[in-house]
Amino acid sequence: MKYIVSKKEVSRREKAFLSLSINFLIGLVLASILFKLSIPYLFFGLFFLFLLLVNLWIKKFFNKFLKMETYLSKEFLIRGKRKFLIKKINKLIIKKTMNSTVREIGIFFDDGKSLFINGLDNSKDFEINLLKNVNKKVIIKNIREPIDFDNIFFYPVLGLILSFGSVYSLKLMTNLSYQSLQIILGGSMIYILLLTMYLLTSKPIKKRY
Repeated sequence: MKYIVSKKEVSRREKAFLSLSINFLIGLVLASILFKLSIPYLFFGLFFLFLLLVNLWIKKFFNKFLKMETYLSKEFLIRGKRKFLIKKINKLIIKKTMNSTVREIGIFFDDGKSLFINGLDNSKDFEINLLKNVNKKVIIKNIREPIDFDNIFFYPVLGLILSFGSVYSLKLMTNLSYQSLQIILGGSMIYILLLTMYLLTSKPIKKRY
């Protein structure tokens, strides 16, 4: 059976990130005024350009994701150009939203490979057919999201919280000594390096799309 990506879900994700970006930028302006922190206008301009480019990249990325097709039979699971044997599945993690719709299904195989299916036009039907085809000994773990991520207010509020938190942290850093700032900068560089290495090696985005 063939499954396609939901245009409605992709549109929701694009709007969610756009909302997050806009409210984060608005929050930076408001927080800088509230905490009386002088931030150069050049920074706001560069950050706006950065968010614009990221949103354009995301739109391009999801346009490509919309072309992704998934095929499911009793023997095989085909996702794009990748083909997996159903009999090699040993674990399923089914994540659902607060209103019980399928957000994502994590599929784990005997050889250590994993695949994450999300954004399908008919995710419930895919869940039912997949459960019918897998071995009865397969471990099945059901997870329910603790927060309603689909709520229209979630991403605007999240953007404001992140921006206010970032500006407040910068405000606190202005009172630190030069030595303390060096330690924070060094720790941040190490974190960024480790995060980059993780993204390059594990490729979490590729597994999900």
